[in-house]
Amino acid sequence: MITNTYLSIEKDPVEHTPYMRKQFSTIPGLWIGGNMHWISNGHEKIISSELISIHVKEESIHSKVRLFQVYVRNHSPVEKNMKLVFMSRHHEVATEHLSFVSPLERVIFHLSGEKMFLVNGKSEEGAIQQTVQPLWNIPTEQIWADQTKGILKYQPMGKGAAASIFTLDLTVPAQTSRKGTAWVVQGTEKNLLLHLNDTILKKHTSISK
Repeated sequence: MITNTYLSIEKDPVEHTPYMRKQFSTIPGLWIGGNMHWISNGHEKIISSELISIHVKEESIHSKVRLFQVYVRNHSPVEKNMKLVFMSRHHEVATEHLSFVSPLERVIFHLSGEKMFLVNGKSEEGAIQQTVQPLWNIPTEQIWADQTKGILKYQPMGKGAAASIFTLDLTVPAQTSRKGTAWVVQGTEKNLLLHLNDTILKKHTSISK
């Protein structure tokens, strides 16, 4: 039984986030109009052709949890439909690394020895696509089954040099901002990771509404 596990917006006294970053990274991006835009600096991006600006806020809300809140501002006079994209991977490539989509829990797991990472996210629309792709597919169009429609190529599992990708639908009215959220949970027990995942959804009303 899992007890006494709480999340707070305050940082945990034991800060493990720098250590987590050295082991595991998450890069956000935005798909819009058939084109993919990665936020390579991890903080902000302006897509002038679409009149879109993006700001990423990363924080540690628990010693085992990194939270990414992505704010998208539509500066144009018309509503725009887009997808937030989150790519996650181990920094070091090893043959024993296993990444897979868990359809039952509707999350993605990355395994490295005894360490486990759970990846998940949420937007107001709630629609989500999940896949695992070889690393060499990431900078190409090979992650898409149909890039013009923003449909990911589905692959449930990958070993070694692989990354997980998931998308969140986002509809942003004219002159308005919307937010999507992703998180990474680290641990050694699957039940604890799933418990923390559920706790994030319950505690953060801005995510679960």
